Amino acid sequence: MSNDAIFLVCNYSVVPFWLALVFAPRSKWAARLVHSALPAALLVPAYALLLWGDDPGPQGASFFTLAGVRRIFTSDRTIIACWIHYLVFDLFVAAWQARDAARRGIGHLWTVPCLVMTLLFGPVGFGLFLALRAWKTRTLTLDERG
Repeated sequence: MSNDAIFLVCNYSVVPFWLALVFAPRSKWAARLVHSALPAALLVPAYALLLWGDDPGPQGASFFTLAGVRRIFTSDRTIIACWIHYLVFDLFVAAWQARDAARRGIGHLWTVPCLVMTLLFGPVGFGLFLALRAWKTRTLTLDERG
């Protein structure tokens, strides 16, 4: 499969999960699919194969210098793997936001902008949700029990 095809398949594979989070976060369908391990189960194998199967891989890559990190992004397969990293973690964060909002009685329409921002700009959406959560519940803790 070409790199472009792999990218498209992985990229579009998360669309149904995001649609469920935005339009039906409390449905049985969302509970069974979005709030399960399924998204990760679908994408983690592709991530691992692309990242560790990229032979010989990005030469000189390192997590300890800017130049080393820059070299990580020199191979198409590694770039796709890094994109999958975003796809998996942004969806996980958004699913947590939807569950946490429901647990805390925050109306879903309030969370939709946070979800959209999490999809587009990960940490900004997460930060926006935390601000919303603090405003609506007067809590700053990430402890799910309180």
